[in-house]
Amino acid sequence: MPKKRCEQLRSVLSLLDEMSAKIRYSSVKMRELLLSLSEEGSYTGCFFVQRTASELQKGSTSNEAWCEAARTAFFLTDSDRRILTDIGCKLGETDTDGQVSMLTLGAAMLGRELEAAERDVSAKSGAVLKVWVLCGIGAGIIMI
Repeated sequence: MPKKRCEQLRSVLSLLDEMSAKIRYSSVKMRELLLSLSEEGSYTGCFFVQRTASELQKGSTSNEAWCEAARTAFFLTDSDRRILTDIGCKLGETDTDGQVSMLTLGAAMLGRELEAAERDVSAKSGAVLKVWVLCGIGAGIIMI
């Protein structure tokens, strides 16, 4: 599960970066932006992005769709969901600079969550490796 969390967070961070760029350089409505990004191949494995698109297609506003996706996202922690919900509450409410700043701040916060998740994965994989090494040593001793 920690590896899946890392994958999902990487996808969401990529989404936020892409949204910032598109908001900065083109005047596109949030709904259209989210739907077009969800159709890109790089987000097909991201439950959050696909859930947001699904909610938009059901008629939800951008804010509602984003917050519902954040609330129900698989593999994310409560802290991740809280950050995503905060972003969703502010989508489309300010001018271009405000949106870009808000997305940048959200990305920084999620980046810290990703770093913590990667440390967790690394620590757990190190523990598993140690267990297997000990099992190998134990099996060697039994054979001798």
